Amino acid sequence: MSSRVSSQRSGRTIQASRSRCSRATSSTTRSSSRSNSRRLRRSFAVVTDSTADLPNEWRDRYEIEIVPLKVLFGQETFRDRVDMTDEEFFRRLAASTSLPTTSAPSPGEFADVYRRLAQDHDGCISIHIGAQLSATAEAARVGASSVDGFTVNVVDSETVSMPIAFLCRIAAESSSLAEATAAVEQRVPRCRVLALLDTLRYVEMGGRVSRAQAMIGTMLDLKPLLLVANREIKSVDRVRTRSRAIARMIEFVRAEQPVERLAVMHAQAPEQAEAIAAQLRNKFPDLEVPVGQIGCVLGTHTGPKALGLVYIKTQSR
Repeated sequence: MSSRVSSQRSGRTIQASRSRCSRATSSTTRSSSRSNSRRLRRSFAVVTDSTADLPNEWRDRYEIEIVPLKVLFGQETFRDRVDMTDEEFFRRLAASTSLPTTSAPSPGEFADVYRRLAQDHDGCISIHIGAQLSATAEAARVGASSVDGFTVNVVDSETVSMPIAFLCRIAAESSSLAEATAAVEQRVPRCRVLALLDTLRYVEMGGRVSRAQAMIGTMLDLKPLLLVANREIKSVDRVRTRSRAIARMIEFVRAEQPVERLAVMHAQAPEQAEAIAAQLRNKFPDLEVPVGQIGCVLGTHTGPKALGLVYIKTQSR
């Protein structure tokens, strides 16, 4: 039995495949399995992790598989959005004196998912949180390499949150695994997350700013704007008052036009998120502009009441 793991396209996608000793047996088994299962719309599966903040509607419509990360509060471990909801997470975060930590799924967990999907699919694309933020993509790659006769294209999205959901949707709407992989890879460098923090408390707890800086920011009611782009987290601005910061966010995204996908994210601030989305739909009537909930990984650093504009640029600059 031979195995092959090769990197493609600047290392963002890793294709893992292994050949069986008996292709005839594999073909017979797979055909039998398919005849007993419901008819699938695609020959390939789409897999992601819980950091994608994938809307339930998209998950159901496109049959996207989600592998959860784990959230650790002290000695307690929870599977993200399985054992703990977003509401429970932010409630515990607000009461915590130290930041929770997160851990990637194990290679074995990914391998189990891929083996199950192999019963009804010829291959899959597996799109995950950026490698600069988590070991999830590497765990997926290792898990994929242990699955016989099933092609898995693992994509490092270089980002977090709903841009990954957008990439999953783009993949799911593709006609083949090769087309899906190319379409996703093409957009990875153009994914952006612009986050508005309501407080500096959580970036202080994470060591990104000093206590003195956090105190000054609180006294002046400064709202930091952070941009996740090209594997980096950059400070864009610090704006006094939340209303001015929201206006600055919208101005920033307007300057980023054209974009092909745009969404509003929030951490327990749904009314404000919907109001921002309504403004954006008026400004950009050709865009859908869904609203989503920030999950635990990004939420650990932003804290409650954070807002985000996430988008995929139409062309690189």
